[in-house]
Amino acid sequence: MCQVFRQNLVRVLTIELDDTDKKIIEMLKKDARIPFTDIGKELGVSDATVHIRIKKLIGKGVIKRYTADVNKSILGKGMCGFALLNVKPGKMEKVAMNLVGDENISAVYEIDGPSDLLIKIDVKDLDELRRIMLDTRKMSDVAGSELITVLKMWKEE
Repeated sequence: MCQVFRQNLVRVLTIELDDTDKKIIEMLKKDARIPFTDIGKELGVSDATVHIRIKKLIGKGVIKRYTADVNKSILGKGMCGFALLNVKPGKMEKVAMNLVGDENISAVYEIDGPSDLLIKIDVKDLDELRRIMLDTRKMSDVAGSELITVLKMWKEE
């Protein structure tokens, strides 16, 4: 019975997209400011069709938000690192919420494996990365950490 419920839930949560929807999403991922008329011309549909489809994709939660791809180096955030954190039992949410509030931490992931959290840190330089790691390690509910410094980014979406 439980297996049947799970299969039905997955079907409900999975949204079927046709080729037009997929192409619209790919075009928006490359340039979220592309006019609907340009998308329509490329796909051979009207701009009204594009507008309706995008509205449905937003309504279904497929498109969560529009964003800008910012050059972090120009904004003084030219260095990136990832930290693996071990958190004391029962303190996951508290630690994660503290990290979410730090403007230098751009992502916080709860993970499965030897570590509990994976965080992405965007900073100006190695000294700032070191400071953030020292501050993180001082958190009473962080039991351990490991820092991975990014030397060069080859791809990021």
